[in-house]
Amino acid sequence: MGSMAWRLDWEGRILQITPEGAERLGFRVEEALGRRCAEVTQGTDAFGRPLCARCPVLRELGQGAYEASTTVTVRGRRFRCRAVAHEAIEVEFSPSRHPDPSEVLSSLAWAVRYLTATPERFFQTLGVFLGVVRRAARMEAVELFLADPKQRYLGLTAHEGAHPSAFFEQPWFTFGNGYPGIVALERTPIVTHELGRDPRYLRRKVKALGYATYISYPLELPHGLIGVLNLASRDAARDEREALELLERIAPLLASGLYTVLTRLGEAQLLSALQALRRGQEGAGLQALLEQTARFAQARFVILRTRAGQQFASREVRQAACPHLETCPVWEGRLLTVRGVGAACPHVRSGALRYCIPVWSGEEVVAVESVYFARSPAPPTAPLVPLMWLERLALEALTTPKPAVAAAPEAPWLEIETLGRFVVRRAGRVLSPRDFGRRKAWQLLKILVAHWKRPLHREELAERLWPEAPPEQAVRHLHVLVHALRKGLEPDPRSPRVIKSEGETYRFDPEVPYFLDVERFETLVREGDRKEGPAALEAYRQALELYRGEFMAEEVYSDWCDLDRSYYREQAQRALAGTAEILERLGRAREAIAAYRRMLTLDPWREEAYRGLLRILVREGERAEARAVFEAYRRHMRQEGLPVDEALAQLVEVGA
Repeated sequence: MGSMAWRLDWEGRILQITPEGAERLGFRVEEALGRRCAEVTQGTDAFGRPLCARCPVLRELGQGAYEASTTVTVRGRRFRCRAVAHEAIEVEFSPSRHPDPSEVLSSLAWAVRYLTATPERFFQTLGVFLGVVRRAARMEAVELFLADPKQRYLGLTAHEGAHPSAFFEQPWFTFGNGYPGIVALERTPIVTHELGRDPRYLRRKVKALGYATYISYPLELPHGLIGVLNLASRDAARDEREALELLERIAPLLASGLYTVLTRLGEAQLLSALQALRRGQEGAGLQALLEQTARFAQARFVILRTRAGQQFASREVRQAACPHLETCPVWEGRLLTVRGVGAACPHVRSGALRYCIPVWSGEEVVAVESVYFARSPAPPTAPLVPLMWLERLALEALTTPKPAVAAAPEAPWLEIETLGRFVVRRAGRVLSPRDFGRRKAWQLLKILVAHWKRPLHREELAERLWPEAPPEQAVRHLHVLVHALRKGLEPDPRSPRVIKSEGETYRFDPEVPYFLDVERFETLVREGDRKEGPAALEAYRQALELYRGEFMAEEVYSDWCDLDRSYYREQAQRALAGTAEILERLGRAREAIAAYRRMLTLDPWREEAYRGLLRILVREGERAEARAVFEAYRRHMRQEGLPVDEALAQLVEVGA
């Protein structure tokens, strides 16, 4: 028995149902349309009590969830009713079974869309999605740690499942500390069935409750980490393979989805604040920004204090400035709290629940943001990391001093191109592998650049460069290679300013004037997304000029850059799609056609490009060219065993 699709209005009345679906449940379509779903199905719970009359699905959607589901028995048959919120309520009625990975991916897509549209429900939506993951993985608890933009801390942002107070015992970790910190640093999952015996796991209450099976999984981005997802069960015999397969499927999309949502929310705050700034109302811009912050974090109020001693607040407050502000450890990048988590404020022993967060501009803390709560969030660290992501753009724009005259840009001392051919220029001179004395030094540079500003453990680097060598020998080789790389790249190899080391990690993080094409490319694509019309077109044009080919194109068989390659290709597609849409609105049909054709050059199976291209060709009267494009589309679809879109066939007036 397959699934059945329904559509309901927000009062629960049936707008649409297939005849097959109605027949399986024992009624006719005409009997159901316009009536409430509960009246038609009259389903019961597992104990035979009426369930549909007090429908838990409609209740959860009405309270703001983007998705809800329940198990219901109808006429002796057991079903799972799953609904997602849209203009109407889309319902899937299917035989009761465990959610499969495709359903979790579908739920994730809805979650990202819902988070972008309704940021005020950020934490509630995360909780709903984590519930979907927990049930699909058949675990007792799931938790999400988000990493701050500086890649130093991990804060517990959402938890779903049993024993929340035990998991809240330690909700804040530094990179390298505890399970989340170790996974964040090494980018490798941890799986155990003997949690109680592992000294690396630091939450004693969770161990005391008998949790045995535990999975900690990294959520990676091309240039860093957005967070760590943990699953826990008290069943020591729980087979982790099914859960790991699920995590492998959803982790890349979850990571990119979280990054997209947090970045877009931050950019929305930036635009709101800059509008006030352009009107010469810097104080009003900051106050509006802080009001949005307070609403997002569900805080009483927020106070911002700048380096210059200025104070701004989300509303009128009588809170005196901290007398110890000038020497506050937050200026060193630390997080301080009163009656909360993390390091305790050395100057205040009690008082209102408060978090003091460093606000960064580049490598400098330019302000301290104090967030006051009436009651502790759950988890207690829930809003902290999202706030760091949201305000890293807007607060920098409003707190950085504006120069009276723009200084001439400093010529980059180091220039690196990765889109297409890998090119390195040092002080204007093009370098080659021979300039480093050892060929593998060139490979090491590529790997570090591909993960720019992200620390890579020496053992991970050694394994990638010498996979067959004994680990200790490979690490010794790595030290020699790093020395050769610094000798050929650094202004002064004795004082590294490009290839940094910290503990047992290395990272590409230049302190010299530099240009990295992918960094600029990403910035320009985001700029195009924010702007409109010709301004957006110009940003996209500059971005696409940088996209001269695939990321690290010569590394065809290197798996360490596959994720980055896909990511930048998708960014280029985004820029091309935006370009084509704007050009089409401006009536520049030929240029729009060229943009859609370039999209198909990057991905011959991209249906949105075929749709846009065919639409313009038909409108411009180019019927023969439209048919040729459609035939190419149909050929590609059939080669992959994919269905041909009937609407496209009708558009060009040929049979599919």
